[in-house]
Amino acid sequence: MNRPIDIDMKDIVKTYQMGSETMVTLKKVSLQVYRGEFMAIIGPSGSGKSTLMNIIGCLDMPTAGQYIIDGQDTNRMSGNRLAEIRNQKIGFIFQSFHLLSQLSSLENVELPLIYRGMPAKQRRGKAADVLAQMGLADKLHHKPKELSGGQQQRVAIARALVSEPSILLADEPTGALDTKTGKEVLAIFRDLHQKGHTIVLISHDPQVAESAESVIRITDGTITEERRGSRAI
Repeated sequence: MNRPIDIDMKDIVKTYQMGSETMVTLKKVSLQVYRGEFMAIIGPSGSGKSTLMNIIGCLDMPTAGQYIIDGQDTNRMSGNRLAEIRNQKIGFIFQSFHLLSQLSSLENVELPLIYRGMPAKQRRGKAADVLAQMGLADKLHHKPKELSGGQQQRVAIARALVSEPSILLADEPTGALDTKTGKEVLAIFRDLHQKGHTIVLISHDPQVAESAESVIRITDGTITEERRGSRAI
């Protein structure tokens, strides 16, 4: 029996106007990500993977085609509804961590819950719990500059997890880390996958993709390879 589909993209096209020239970055890309699947999307710089990530994350809209996330058609959503999807259904993890330097680990992780209007005591307890799961129970009040790169990425993962999103979207999550720390972060993703999270990881590094259950290769705006693991469907 097939697993439910979290992400369903059909013939996605993305174009940009550069003066009088039309640049096509995605060319009728069709892609499905199943619930609980760990997928890596790989490709060189300029291949279109970042554009695809932005559309998956509802940060950008396709020029043509249909994108259904968790059973809902993004083409029919208002800007406010798209913002709700980003806040409630997707946890974002970036290469450069995107932590606010003036805030502590706890305060950074709390942010998505503040946007939801969760009471202070409840959100602080929840943020502390998720940081403890990341092995950072003793770093709650440390600011980013007081943490190593690996610890900062763990804070970023905790921030992505605290809202209990259905999808985790990671853009080059090991790109700013040394090899050893990068492997530790990938081990966290494998553990999250085992716990049932849907994960889409964007990377230019084929070795990073080895941690994933399924691999999609994108070249010049087109999917050129699709390899599915036995658990994917």
